Amino acid sequence: MDNTCLATYAALSPSGWRGADCGAPGLISELRILIILKNPRLLGPMDGKALALGLVLGLLVGFGVAYMLQSGYRPPQTATQTLAAAGRQQAFAVGAAGTLKFAFNKLLNVYSQLYPSVPLGKPLYEGSGKLAQDETATKQFSLVAAADTTTIPNVLFKNNLTDYEIAFGLTQMAIIVNLNTTAGREVYGLWQQAQRLQPLSSQWNATWRQILGIIALNSSTTVGVSDPFTDPSGYQAMCMLKLAGLTFFGNSSTLFNAIYGNPSKYVMRTTEVDLLSLMAAGQIQFVLSAYLSNAIPQVEEYKGLAYITLPPQINLGSLDYVPYYHMVSVSWTEAGATKTFQCNPVIYTLTVPRTAPNPQAAVDFALLIFSPQGRQILKSFGIEPIVPGVAYGNYSDVPAQLKPYVVPLSQVPQYSPAFP
Repeated sequence: MDNTCLATYAALSPSGWRGADCGAPGLISELRILIILKNPRLLGPMDGKALALGLVLGLLVGFGVAYMLQSGYRPPQTATQTLAAAGRQQAFAVGAAGTLKFAFNKLLNVYSQLYPSVPLGKPLYEGSGKLAQDETATKQFSLVAAADTTTIPNVLFKNNLTDYEIAFGLTQMAIIVNLNTTAGREVYGLWQQAQRLQPLSSQWNATWRQILGIIALNSSTTVGVSDPFTDPSGYQAMCMLKLAGLTFFGNSSTLFNAIYGNPSKYVMRTTEVDLLSLMAAGQIQFVLSAYLSNAIPQVEEYKGLAYITLPPQINLGSLDYVPYYHMVSVSWTEAGATKTFQCNPVIYTLTVPRTAPNPQAAVDFALLIFSPQGRQILKSFGIEPIVPGVAYGNYSDVPAQLKPYVVPLSQVPQYSPAFP
C-alpha cells in the first residue's frame, strides 16, 4: 500500500511526492480495514453488518480521493482558503504584460475553479512599462508580470515595491501578416518556402532577404510597432530588425533605418494589441511588435491574418543566442528623453509586490503557473515554461511556498547575461 501510494502521488502531484501528503483519508480507511481483516480479534463487539458498512464507506472515500487526484492540479491548503471561509479576503487582481492576456485569462479561469471563494479583481493587461508605472501609483495588484527582465527591477525595485522577480516563461518574436494584402500573401508564401529549405543554406538566406526586403525596404508597405517606452515588444522589434540586418545583410542598421528613419513607414501605438484593429482595417500589412504568445490566439480571432516565425538568430527566443543578441542594442528618443535598450531574450517574469492586497492568492496563482496544468496552458500559447523558475534579486524574499519551484540566478550562471 505504501509503494502504491507513493507512486500514485508522485505521478499526479505538481510538486512531486511530499511525505505528509500520503495520508489521504480514503487510503487511511483502506489501511485500517485491511489491518482489521488480518486481525479479527481487534473487532471486539463489532458485528458483520458494521464491518460491511465500514468497508463500503472506506472504499467510497478512497475512490473519491483518487478521483480528485486524477482530475488535475490539486491546490494546497493555504491561508487563502482560511481567509475565504472567514470572509476577510481582499480581491485578487493581476497586472500583466498585454501579451499574457490570453494565457493568463485561461489560468485565471482554472484558478477561480480551484479557489471559488477568492474574489477576483479585474485583470489589467497593458505594456509592461506602463503597467509597472501604474502599479507604483495605485498599488492595486497582488501579482505583476512583465515581458522582459528589466522592467520590474527598473521600476518596482527602485520604488521599493519588491526586490525579486521570477522568470517563468520564454517566448519569441514573430511577425503578424495581413493575408488580405498582396505584400502579406507574398511574404507568407516565401516564408512557407523557407520552412522547406536547409537553414543557413544560400537559398535559405536569399529567401529570408526577400522576406525582410518586402517588409522593410519596399516603400509601398507599412508596418505596425509598439512604443518602446511603454511596451518591451516595442524595443524588442527594433532589436529583431537590427539582428536581421546583421544576419542577412551584414549591417545591423539596414532594416532598422529603413523603417524607423522614415515616419511614413510605420505606425506606433502604446502596445502591440492596439495594432490589430489597424491591420484589420487594412492600414498596415505587418505587425513587427508581436510575440508568438499573442500571435497564436490573435490570428484565430481576426480573419485573414497569419503569423510567421523567425530564425533563432533574430527571434530573441533562445537562451543559447544571448551573446549574439548582445551584439546589437537600440536607442530611442521620445519627448526629449533618450533610452538605450539591451537586446535580450523575451522572458516573462513575475513578482508579488510588498503592497499586494492578497499576497497568498498571488502565491497560489504562481503555484498554478508552475503546476503541470499551468505549464501546459503556457505551452499552448507559445510560451516555453522555465522550470525551475529563475529568481533575480533577493532570493530570501521569494515566498517560501514558491521556493521548491524556483532557484536563485546564482545557481544557473549561464542565464546571468539575460538579466540586468
